[in-house]
Parts: sequence; C-alpha cells; structure tokens
Amino acid sequence: MSYLPLTFEASDIFPRKCITLRPGIHIMMSSGILENSLERKNAATASIFELSYNRRDALHGEVGHKTVELKPGYASLGFLNQACGHSEYDSGVKIHLYSIWVSPTVFNDFCRAVVGNSCADFYTFQQGAYYNCNFKTSPREESILYKMDDCFNHDTREMNLLFLESQILELMSLNLERLFGKNDMEHAEVSLSRSDIDSLILAHEILLSRLQNPPSLLELSRLLQMNDCKLKRTFKHYYGQTVYGFIRNQRLEKAFSLIENQHLNVSQAAFSVGYTNTGHFSQSFFSKFGVYPSQLARR
Repeated sequence: MSYLPLTFEASDIFPRKCITLRPGIHIMMSSGILENSLERKNAATASIFELSYNRRDALHGEVGHKTVELKPGYASLGFLNQACGHSEYDSGVKIHLYSIWVSPTVFNDFCRAVVGNSCADFYTFQQGAYYNCNFKTSPREESILYKMDDCFNHDTREMNLLFLESQILELMSLNLERLFGKNDMEHAEVSLSRSDIDSLILAHEILLSRLQNPPSLLELSRLLQMNDCKLKRTFKHYYGQTVYGFIRNQRLEKAFSLIENQHLNVSQAAFSVGYTNTGHFSQSFFSKFGVYPSQLARR
C-alpha cells in the first residue's frame, strides 16, 4: 500500500472503506447516519489532489481557512498543500461520500494523458494551502457513481478492483477535460435547451427499461418527438457515446452483474440482455472487460 499523506480520526462512518487501487491512487467511501453531533479534524501532511462526490446531505467545512461546501450533484476538485481541515455535523445527517485521492505525480501523468505535452500540472492549479472548484455532474458521471455504489455494496475481498479503478480513471478523465476546457468546442457546437435535456433524460430511461429489445433510432426519435439526426447528435454530446454504444455498454454491464451477482451462466446472461449469439456476446464481453464471461462464471 502506498503512503497517503493524510491524518484523520477514523470511525465506522469516516471512512467506512479505504482502498489503494495503485500507488498514488486511493479511494475512501464514507457512509452512514450520524446518531450524534460530530466534530472532525483532519490534515494533509503533503501536497495531494482530491476528487469528491457527495451523494446525500450537503456537507460543510473549512480547509486551510477556506469555507468548503460539498453539495450532492457536483464534483468537487481540491488541490491541497499542507492544510488542516475542520468539519461539524449535526445528528441525523446522512453521509454517503466518495473521496478519491491522487498524488501530484500521478495527477501530472493524467494531465499528460488527457492533453498531451503541456506545461500544466498539479501546481498550475494549486493556490496556497488549498484551492477548490466544483462542476455540475453529468448523467455520464451519475451512471458511473451508481456503478460504484453497487461495487461498494460488496465485501472488499469480493470487489472487482480492476472495474472500480476503471470507473475512477474515467471520472478523472472527465474532470481533467473540464479543467483544461477541452470540451469547449463541443459545447459551442451543440446547444441544448431545457426541453432537449428533458428529452435526452427520457431517452436514457426508455433505453434502460428496454435493454433486451431496445427501440430503433427512428422509433426512439418518434417517442421523443425529436428529429432522428438531432437525437444522434445531442445524445452523443450529452452522454459521451452514441445511442448504439450506450445500449451495448449497458447490456454488457448488466450481463456482468447477472453472472457475478446472480450466478447466471453465459447463455442465460446473454439472452437476458438481448444477445442471441453467445459467441458474439462473449467476444464483446471480453473487449469491454478483458475477461470472457465463462471465466467470470467460473470464479
């Protein structure tokens, strides 16, 4: 386990689980309902980056004499030097918080992976003891967080740590693109009204409810009363993948869960999510997860 430069008083809620995914990348999951009022103090003993997602009640605190609010529905990015933190919680507060900790060296590697050769790095954003910025979470992020919720429902020994790491890397990639403004051109090219967003959320719900027999693009566009070309363009912009890609990924992820958690065999899982050719299903499954469904079933 690599060193995590944090000091804090651990409890059965803060954190409930702490996992080192690779050197320089850690995740803490804090969860529970506070029976009594609580005051917590913590500190970073060296520079570190934190990506936080609060899933329940809003949380307030102070880091390096700066007020911090962690609101549900937002990604919170923090760049810490040596800083002390202080938080107070009332009894009855519901906690469900993910804190992803990344060392400056690994953060810089991620920067290069996202934007290529760039002079921007951890210290470009760090200002004083603490710098924080927040971004509204996208449906794509919410989908990842739901998968993480499911992942953390398992005992640590039974968790698919490779899958968890892949989700965290995707969250890092999304937020680094925001930091560097890499998607500005895409946002300028596609303008979404409130009505468009409502239609895309409905499309998401329809596709999830009909994974085994999904509507065609034309049928879906008629259900949404949206031009099919506009649907293709706005769906990819909003969710980061095509309609077909979304269906494929959701089918495979559901199949993974059916095999791992409900112990279905390969044919049962394939047919349950709409695949009629088990050979094609197995190859698609391997391309996404790096393991064949039969290998997963044997575990």
